[in-house]
Amino acid sequence: MVRLKYRYFLTSLHYLDSGPDLQLTVEKLQNTIYNSIEENYGEFGMGHVLGRIKIVYLALLSGTALIRVPADFEKQSRVSLSSLVVVNSKRCVLNVIHVGGTIRSCQKQVVKHNVNVLHRQMLDTHDVREREQIKDVLEKTLSDIRNLAIS
Repeated sequence: MVRLKYRYFLTSLHYLDSGPDLQLTVEKLQNTIYNSIEENYGEFGMGHVLGRIKIVYLALLSGTALIRVPADFEKQSRVSLSSLVVVNSKRCVLNVIHVGGTIRSCQKQVVKHNVNVLHRQMLDTHDVREREQIKDVLEKTLSDIRNLAIS
């Protein structure tokens, strides 16, 4: 029996027309990825990855997602992710920030990336309520860093 190997893509969603899409769900993003793979690689691509792609982590406020893909379909998955232009009926660009072989290596990158994005958002916003919301998410992310350092 052969062990299935996976790669983890840390991605960032940049919306072109508006701010973060807070109605985006894991299922909607996963279906969008499957549609992109089908568009780029047809039935072969869909048959190869169907049920094997998983959204491990999705942070709506920072637009960060951690996506698990089969290692033998890594390049094709990266091309399909990069070719996405619409997610949940909103124009966006999806950038692959980091590719890792373990979820642990990507978790560290997720936390670093989220802290940087949230700091930038907090400096850019002028709404007090939104600033407090970002501050709460930032504090939670920083506590996640401490938990990762301990374990």
